Amino acid sequence: MSDPKTAAGFRQHVQEKRYFIMRQPVVDLETMQPIHDEWLVRFEADEGLVDMLRPAEISGAIATLDVSMLEQAIRTLNLDRRRLPIAVNLSGASMLEPPFEEALFYALSKQKTAPERLIIELTETWDMRDLTRAQHILSRLSAAGHPLCLDDVGAGAASIRYLRAFETQWLKIDGDFVQAAMHRERDLVILKNLLNLRQDLNLKIIAEGVEDQAVITFVKSLGFDAAQGYALGTPSREPIRK
Repeated sequence: MSDPKTAAGFRQHVQEKRYFIMRQPVVDLETMQPIHDEWLVRFEADEGLVDMLRPAEISGAIATLDVSMLEQAIRTLNLDRRRLPIAVNLSGASMLEPPFEEALFYALSKQKTAPERLIIELTETWDMRDLTRAQHILSRLSAAGHPLCLDDVGAGAASIRYLRAFETQWLKIDGDFVQAAMHRERDLVILKNLLNLRQDLNLKIIAEGVEDQAVITFVKSLGFDAAQGYALGTPSREPIRK
């Protein structure tokens, strides 16, 4: 079997659908009802997820997975129009690959439901130095009606650069950042100031890593709009539609 930590092996694993999808709800903290599902990828290969995804980002092979997950989400939305909207991740590394834009918008042309039912999350695992191409692609996605979310804010060094460059409707705050703010005043001050940006930037903000009632109480007290974590809904498997 091909090695999924190589570019060719990773592409083969994706093309042969040797991965599966887990969905986890994002919950409105006012109504405590799910508002959409985030899709999380898992591989059948006996490898750590980061050990597979990081080389794929470096090689550009991650674009194959991003398009495949997007195609799966579109098929699911087209077949079941009553289900929750879906959020899928796009890596910044994918946006640097020249064929990616055409493949992305070709896949989106197959969507038969309202574009706002497919949310695009830009992950922060890849720090893009030149943001021009990503700005172009994200602008096209926004113009087409797809909500945009900046994922994992606070997890890496690119958060402020991305926040300045990309006009998104959602920010998702990294779970470790949320947990740290419960116990460290400096993190709490920074988090409160991020939350204060909502009105001026017309944002809604999601807390990740909400694992127990204490965290639910904390994020509600700070005025988060929504949250995600095991205390609000565990990941469940989504069928692959071939």
